Amino acid sequence: MANPKALSFQDVVLKLDQFWAEQGCLLWQPYNIQVGAGTNNPATLLRVLGPEPWWVAYIEPSIRPDDGRYAENPNRMQSFYQYQVILKPDPGNPQEIYLKSLEAIGIDPRQHDIRFVEDNWESPALGAWGLGWEVWLDGQEITQFTYFQQAGGMTLDPVAVEITYGVERIVLALQDVDAVWDIRFASGVTYGDLYRESEIEHCRYYFEIGDVQGLKQTYEVYSNEHKRALEAGALIPAYDYVLKCSHLFNVLDTRGAIGVTERAYYFRRMRDMTRNVAKAFVEQREQLGYPLLNRKTPWTIKSEEKFTITSMSQPAKPADVLLEIGVEEMPYGDVATGTEQLKAQVPALLDNLFLEHAGVEIYGTPRRLAVLVRQMATHQTTRTVEVKGPPVSRAFDDKGNPTKAAEGFAKGQGVLLSDLQRKFIDGGEYIVANVTHDGQPAMEVLAKALPELIANIKFDKSMRWNSSGIAFSRPIRWLVGLYGDQVIAFNYADVHSGKISRGLRPLGSPEIPLKDAASYLETLKANGITLDPEQRREIIWQQVIALANEVGGKVAEDPGLLDEVVNLIEQPTVLRGEFDKKFLELPREVLVTVMRKHQRYFAVEDEHGQLLPYFLAVRNGDDLHLDKVTHGNEHVLVARFSDAVYFFNSDREQPLESYLPRLGTLTFQEKLGSMLDKNNRVATMVDPFGELLGAADDVMPIVRRAAQLAKADLATQMVVEMTSLQGVMGRIYATLGGESPEVANAIFQHWLPRSADDILPSGAPGILLALLDRLDSLVGLFAVGLAPTASADPFALRRAALGVIQILLDQRLELDLRDAIQLVARYQPVDVSEEAKAAVMEFIMGRLRVWLVEQGQPRDVIEAVLAEQGHNPVRTVTAVHELRQWTEHEDWAGILDSYARCVRISRDKPTYTLHPEKFTLEAEKALFEAYFTYNRRLHPIEHNVGRFLATFINMVPAITDFFKEVMVMDENQAVRENRLALLQHIAAMAHGRADLSKLQGF
Repeated sequence: MANPKALSFQDVVLKLDQFWAEQGCLLWQPYNIQVGAGTNNPATLLRVLGPEPWWVAYIEPSIRPDDGRYAENPNRMQSFYQYQVILKPDPGNPQEIYLKSLEAIGIDPRQHDIRFVEDNWESPALGAWGLGWEVWLDGQEITQFTYFQQAGGMTLDPVAVEITYGVERIVLALQDVDAVWDIRFASGVTYGDLYRESEIEHCRYYFEIGDVQGLKQTYEVYSNEHKRALEAGALIPAYDYVLKCSHLFNVLDTRGAIGVTERAYYFRRMRDMTRNVAKAFVEQREQLGYPLLNRKTPWTIKSEEKFTITSMSQPAKPADVLLEIGVEEMPYGDVATGTEQLKAQVPALLDNLFLEHAGVEIYGTPRRLAVLVRQMATHQTTRTVEVKGPPVSRAFDDKGNPTKAAEGFAKGQGVLLSDLQRKFIDGGEYIVANVTHDGQPAMEVLAKALPELIANIKFDKSMRWNSSGIAFSRPIRWLVGLYGDQVIAFNYADVHSGKISRGLRPLGSPEIPLKDAASYLETLKANGITLDPEQRREIIWQQVIALANEVGGKVAEDPGLLDEVVNLIEQPTVLRGEFDKKFLELPREVLVTVMRKHQRYFAVEDEHGQLLPYFLAVRNGDDLHLDKVTHGNEHVLVARFSDAVYFFNSDREQPLESYLPRLGTLTFQEKLGSMLDKNNRVATMVDPFGELLGAADDVMPIVRRAAQLAKADLATQMVVEMTSLQGVMGRIYATLGGESPEVANAIFQHWLPRSADDILPSGAPGILLALLDRLDSLVGLFAVGLAPTASADPFALRRAALGVIQILLDQRLELDLRDAIQLVARYQPVDVSEEAKAAVMEFIMGRLRVWLVEQGQPRDVIEAVLAEQGHNPVRTVTAVHELRQWTEHEDWAGILDSYARCVRISRDKPTYTLHPEKFTLEAEKALFEAYFTYNRRLHPIEHNVGRFLATFINMVPAITDFFKEVMVMDENQAVRENRLALLQHIAAMAHGRADLSKLQGF
C-alpha cells in the first residue's frame, strides 16, 4: 500500500541538497551532455584528480540505452536519476554521514535493514576503479558507495569517496509503490506523467530507429573534435567529446552494431581520450598553483596530532590481551581470510616474541577482526642463546692470546673474554658466547609488534583511504589494544589504539567502552554482537529450519550461501517473506538464482523438492520492526521476479539458434575472437576430437548439434542479467524450441563442472563438449600469453584445467593430453608455439599434482609418476596408487636400492649397444637371463607400475649378486660398455611408468 506521507521525488532531492550543503558541499548542477552515470560529470571524474580538496553534491540524469524496456518494466529504464556526492579527502566517517542523510529523507536505520554489501567498481573506458559497497535497504540496492583508487588511469592522492544514490529506487521504497511510473514526483504529478512517453520514444530510437552508419560517422566526427580541442588546450570541450563518444558507443552497442574487434578498438580509444584529458587537467591545475589548496573551505580534514607512545602501566600478573581491528564492512570472503591468517600468525608471533600465554582465540565479523590472548605473561621468557663468533684461528694469536676479533665479539655480546668458549661447528672450530637475554615487559613488546601484525594481514583486493597510504580490505576506523585493563598504545594507519569499541551499524555504531580484555566477549554480547562465526552460523541455521517448518517446508543445505550470510552480519535475525504463486511458473533454477545470487535468500521447498512461495532472509539486527523489513524484502523480490518474467517471455519469442549472431558482439579474447568465433571453433573440432576420444557413432550427431547451440544462451536477456544461468537456460530454451533431450542436456552439461565441488557431466555428448571447450580455452589463452599468474586468473584457467582432470577421472577416459593439445592448437586463430603447448601440458599436470596432494598421496610418489605418465591423468592416478602401495612393501628399501644402483651408475653415460653373447662372468650372465626373462613379461606399451615392480622384484637377487661379483667399470672399454648397456636396459624397464629416481631414498 502506497505511503502518502512519504516525501515526493522532488522533496527527496531538495532534502539531499539541504543536507549535503550543511555538510559543506558545493551544490553542483547536472551536466549538459548525456552521461551514463554521475561519475562521468567532470565534477567527479576530473575533480577527483590531483591534491586539491573537493566536496560536491549534485543530481545527474543518467542514460543507459541498453536498460530500456519501453516503460514495461516496473523499475528498469534507460533514463534515471542519480544523486552524486564526492568527498575528497575522506572525512573519516563517511558511512555515518551517509546514514544521517538517509534519516534526513525519512529512512530510520533502526526500522530497516541497511547493509553495506561488497561492490568493487571498475570502468576500463574511464581508466577508473575503486572498492566499496552496494548499500541495501531491506534487500534493495539504493546506493553505490566507493572509495576511488584511480581515475583517468592515474592513482588518486588523496582518495575520494563517491556516494551515488539511486533516487528512483529510494523514492520507490519510501512511497511503497509498485513501479517507478507510480512515484509521486510532486503534488498531483507522477513520475510516469513526466517521463513515460519519453522513455518509450527513447527505447524506440535506441532499439529500432537509430541509423547505425550515421552514428558511427558521428562518433568519428566527435573523436576528431576531441583531438582538436585537446591540442588547442581546451580541456573541458575535449572532455565533452569524450562523453559524446561514450554515449554513441552505448547506443551502437544497444543496436548490436559493435563486434568483438570493434569493441576492443572503441574501448581503447575512449580510454586513451579520457587519460589524455585527465593528464592535461592535472597539469593545468598544477600550473594554476592548485588554487583550492589555499582556500578556506570546510573540505580539508585536520590532520591528527603526532602520535607518541606515552608510558604504559605493566600489569603485575598475567592478564588477557585484546586486539580489535575495527573496520567499515569487509567483504564476506575477507572476514574468513583475515581470521584464518590471524589464527596462523598470532601463535607464531607470540612464540617468536617469547611471550607465554594460555591460549589464542580469533573472531571475525564484517566490522571487526579480534584477537584474544588468554593470560599473557607479564614479561618475555628469559633465555640464553649461543652466539657463534669468529674462527678460533682468528680469535687467538700464535701464543694463545685473544685478538681484537675476539675482544670485539665479546664486547658486542656483552660478555667477558673469559666467558668465551670453543666449539666445533660444521667441521670448523669457532668461539661462541652464551648470551642471556632478560625478558622485556610484554606491554612494550606488544606495542611494537601489533602494528606489524596488522600490516601482515593480506587480502586479494585492498584499498587506500587516508593520507597514511596504508592499504587494507576496507578502512580501519578504530583500534583497541588492551593488556588487562591497560591500553597498549600504538598507531596504525593514522588510527590510535584505545579502549573504545563500536556497536551495531543499525544503532549508529555507538561507542562501547571496554573495561578490560577479559570482559570483551561479554561486553560485545551485551551489545547484541555475536563475535563467533560458528555461533552466528548455528543461530541462522536453526532459525531457518524453524521458519521453514512453520509453513510445511524445508531448506536444502547450501553451505556456500550460509558461509556468505554468516559474514555479512553481526546480529543475525532470520525473517520469512512470501511471494505470489504465479511466479512459480518460472523455471526453478531462475527463481533460486534470483533469491540466492541477487538477494542472498534461502529458497523454501516442500518434501518433494518443489518450491513453495516463501523465502528466508537474514537481517543484520534484532526483531524490532521486522514486519517493515519483511515487507521491503518482499517488494524487492517481486520486482526481481517481474524482471525475470520479462526476460523469460522475451527470450522465448525466438528460437535459441537465433541468438547465435549476437555472440559476435561478446568478447572471448581480442586475439582469439568473439564468443561466436569460439563457439564455431569448438563445433569445427568436434569430429576429430570425437575420433581421438573414441566416441560412438550414434553420439556424434548429438554432439554436432549441441556444439552449434552451446553458447547461444549467453546472448539471451536472462543470462546477460544472471550469468550463473548459462547452460541452464540453454537447456530450457533448447527444450522449449523442440531440440531433443540429449542435445538440450549436452548444452547444459558442457558447462560442468562450474566449480571444484560441482556435479560433473554424465552424458557422452556433454562430456566431449566440456573437455573440448576447456582445452580450447587453455590452448588459445596460453598461446596469446594469458596464462594465469600467482595473483590473477581472469579466465579461470585453473578451474578449466581441474575440470578436464575431474571429467577424465570420473569417466575413466584414458586421453593422451599431448595429442589433444596438438589437435586443438591446429584450429586456433593464432600460432601456438611448442613452448605454449608444453606450458599447457605442464599447467594441467600442475593441477593434477595439487589434486593428488589433496587426496593425501605422497609428494615423491606423485612426482615419480607425473614425470612419465602425467599426460594421461587416469593412468597417473592408477599408477600413484600402485606405487604408493609398493613403497609400503616390507622389501621396498631393497627393491628401490637395486633399481637405483642400476640407474645411478649408467644414467650419465651414452646409450650403449647390448651384446649378451659377450658376457663371461656367471653373475652378469645370470643378470642378463633375469632381465631377458622378466622383461618379456612386460608389454612394451603397458604403463602398469604395479606389474613392473611385481616383475622387477624377481630380479633383485641377480642384481645384488651382479654388484657383488662384477666390476662394472672394467678397464676394458668393450667389457665396461657392455655391462653399462645391460644396466641401461634394466633402468629402461620403468620408462613410461614412473621415474623412480624422484622417490625418497633413491
